Amino acid sequence: MSISYITEAREALHSTFDAVEFADQAEKAAILREVTLRPPKEKSYGDLSTNTCIILKSKKNIDFKSISEKLVTAFSEMAEVSDVRLEDNGYINIKYSVKHWLNNILLVLSDGLEFGLERIAAKNCVFPAPAEVVDLASFREQANFEALDRIAVLTGAEVVREPLPVREAAGFPHKTAIAKCTEAKTRFAVIANPPGFIDAFSPILAIDRHYDNPVFAIPYARLMLQRLGATAEAAETGMSDGVDMSVLKLPEEVALARLLSDWPLALERSMRKRDAFYLASFLQALSLLFFKLNKRVHPVSSNYLTAEAERPARLCLLGALDVILIGGVRLLGVDAVKEYG
Repeated sequence: MSISYITEAREALHSTFDAVEFADQAEKAAILREVTLRPPKEKSYGDLSTNTCIILKSKKNIDFKSISEKLVTAFSEMAEVSDVRLEDNGYINIKYSVKHWLNNILLVLSDGLEFGLERIAAKNCVFPAPAEVVDLASFREQANFEALDRIAVLTGAEVVREPLPVREAAGFPHKTAIAKCTEAKTRFAVIANPPGFIDAFSPILAIDRHYDNPVFAIPYARLMLQRLGATAEAAETGMSDGVDMSVLKLPEEVALARLLSDWPLALERSMRKRDAFYLASFLQALSLLFFKLNKRVHPVSSNYLTAEAERPARLCLLGALDVILIGGVRLLGVDAVKEYG
């Protein structure tokens, strides 16, 4: 397995903290609970951002200047980091080289769903599950528990089932939804949307053939990748030495490589939020980026996959994308949903 960039950054942060003298371990633990380290919402800030210095500055018994310099140094020494900035607002923003994201494509191909999971913190998880399925809400709860359980097993976490109380059926009948949409697509629709989706559930909207609908977009992206024939070829190409990934220059190619690297984060977020919707949202974002790339290059009618210099790298990119899409829907338990023709 490979190590995620977020895991390396966390280890750099914790190593710096280990060199700091705190009043006691309780103080250190309390500070760490307040610290965030994650991709910023505004992409122009960088690839990772942390509020560590803001938290430390409020602690009077800590040498803020010393530890902030040590943090910047520790982050700067990580592989493939191109820039680390301590901003005026106290945040540390970290930017990685494009080379880092592009080379991760080969790791996705070799590691599959275990990409980035080495040394990931596997905590015991308590996930809610319904006592029985009586309506669409409990149908979602059961589907969500099963998906979270699969995600936890992949990451090495232990799962404890938190029984939800028995209640009377309410809202849209789940058996009616299944009759109109099929069981697989109903499961996909409720898990790929936030819980509020079931409050105004519509069978028509649930299986609408539109890119904004994950039940359509994710399987359709898989179908397009299958038709391009890139995945099987990439499996062999991506495992060989000497593939020059730097030939991937298009913004959509780089964006796909960058987003694929967030696979471990998508799994973590789903478990932390106790909702597999966040994994489905990640897969949807990948699908939409692929559609943007497809619109730009028209791979079926152009030389996008036949250009000699770029072909191996492009096959690897599309193959890695397919690996994550296929594995992601299996974790969600919706791999039975057929692609649209």
